[in-house]
Amino acid sequence: MSEYQKYWNAEIEKLIFELEATHELHQQLCFVLSNSALTQIFPNQVINALRIALSVKKGEKNIALVAPMQSGKSGTAYALCNYILPHIGFIKNSESILFVTSMMDTDLYKQNKRNLEEDFYCDIEKTNKASFINVMKMSDFFNHPNPHKVVSEFKIKLILRDEDQYGCGQESSFDSAFFNSLRSKMPNIKLLAISATPYDILDAKTNGYDVDVIEGERPNEYFGISEMLEEGIVENYPDDFRPTIKTVINGKDHISIHPKLKEYINHLESFDSGLGIIRVSNTGSAIYTRDTIRKEHGDALECIVIGSNSECDYKIQDGLSELKNMVIKQNKKVILIVMHALSAGKDLRLLKSKVRFGIECRNKQLANGAQGIAGRLCGYHNNRDFKLMASVHLLNHYAQFEQDWEIFSDDEWKNELYNQKIKGLSTQTRFVLNLKAGMFTPIREIQSFSYQDLLSDETRNKLSYLDNEGYKKLLSCFDESFVENKNKGYKFNQEGITVRIASNYNEVSNRVYKNWNVSKEDDFGNVFFKKNNYEYGFLISNFKEEDARNSIGFKGLKVFRSGEGYMCDQDTSTTNNSMYLGEGNELSFDQHIGLIGTTRPGLT
Repeated sequence: MSEYQKYWNAEIEKLIFELEATHELHQQLCFVLSNSALTQIFPNQVINALRIALSVKKGEKNIALVAPMQSGKSGTAYALCNYILPHIGFIKNSESILFVTSMMDTDLYKQNKRNLEEDFYCDIEKTNKASFINVMKMSDFFNHPNPHKVVSEFKIKLILRDEDQYGCGQESSFDSAFFNSLRSKMPNIKLLAISATPYDILDAKTNGYDVDVIEGERPNEYFGISEMLEEGIVENYPDDFRPTIKTVINGKDHISIHPKLKEYINHLESFDSGLGIIRVSNTGSAIYTRDTIRKEHGDALECIVIGSNSECDYKIQDGLSELKNMVIKQNKKVILIVMHALSAGKDLRLLKSKVRFGIECRNKQLANGAQGIAGRLCGYHNNRDFKLMASVHLLNHYAQFEQDWEIFSDDEWKNELYNQKIKGLSTQTRFVLNLKAGMFTPIREIQSFSYQDLLSDETRNKLSYLDNEGYKKLLSCFDESFVENKNKGYKFNQEGITVRIASNYNEVSNRVYKNWNVSKEDDFGNVFFKKNNYEYGFLISNFKEEDARNSIGFKGLKVFRSGEGYMCDQDTSTTNNSMYLGEGNELSFDQHIGLIGTTRPGLT
């Protein structure tokens, strides 16, 4: 027995002991693992399931499983619900567990329903038994007029959310039905979020949300993003890459395949059969690329587009079925062009061994960039003969997360992602730059004066650092002739003072009104110039209060006094608009406020 096998056995034995499990559970798991070829349940999935069961037994209400893409999360759910939870007394024969598919993908729903609702063999009773799992589309279940009634009728003890990063926004159907309805009537109903990229719930945890995170086991034979990068399979996707290029020859436009795509197609053509996958942003680009490839390569290979648009060759599900037939059974060379297909949850199965190249254009969001074509090529296979063009920066950061999910809260990791122009972790959890690296000059004093105030001796004395000529210039900024002439080159000529005047800007980019409500926690240099040392900064709102251009309804002056500057590091945080930080959770008002960094110095 290898050391690796010994580890599996030791870890499973340890977890069974911690669970105080029955002899029957031990017997059942021995059968399951001894017959993995039949049950399709493997040691890593049993370990994941036992870890979740421990969390359930401890009474955790919210649990998140973080496991690598295509590593066997569905098998984990199957083992947990059918082999383990009944043996620890969590679920009885008359009760059930709901598996909710978060994505609007009919094929994925059918795939999960087929696999998870299949009968399982009970070695204790020596008979097949019905699965405890009910698979439903999130839309079908949570759009029900009375979800609580359905949960009660089916005696649901636990709800599993597959691919948790989808459909988890505030006021989503799940938020409304689960957090705002079910949890109010059934406060103890448990929720298990499953994903390789559950960034919304993880971000919520870092900000106080009560969730127990379970790290999925990563078997040695697993081939993931980390291995792709280590083996040099991934080539960076250039910002200016397009599958086709236009050149002018003899005064006429000529459309041809991009040289890099040509290189990838040549790689595909070097095999007897195989599959190349290209993701593009829209149907128009897909059709254009398909037609160009067909024109240049003729009968040497097939090129198809799948999608929901009528111009596509196949609908998504029909196309994937036909693809398997073309590549596996007919031994053809096929290029598949997709827009929104082939993402989280989709398993290419046998086709993985036939993939010769992939080109992934998603590079602005960590979850969908990793879960795209790269993620579909993860799993348990021996194919190393493929090329992949994708965002290396994005995949490097996912690989770090893949190896250690807790890097998620590392400031440097977030800063680097933001600096690579990656806008967010998921649809609901996005980056916010609180503070740039460099000189930070805090605002130490703020004063506000109406135009009428400026006409008084009292205010004149408060602004005594202005000479008489400077004070006249300040008042003249409010003259109607000055306002309408928009004197953009206006020189205030007062040492240590910089000025911003509302009438110098258009309505869209009016820096006066954009910066009017900054606070002492903000950077003086972001409101005014960084390159010069000013003691005072003036924002002058010189439009009349009733003028539509005056977005604050105030005519007057705001004075900012700068403090002592110092060098600071970049500070990147996140905003989380998911249901986990919505009104239905347990966070306090103060915790909500803290999420957007409003208490941090330098928030911009």
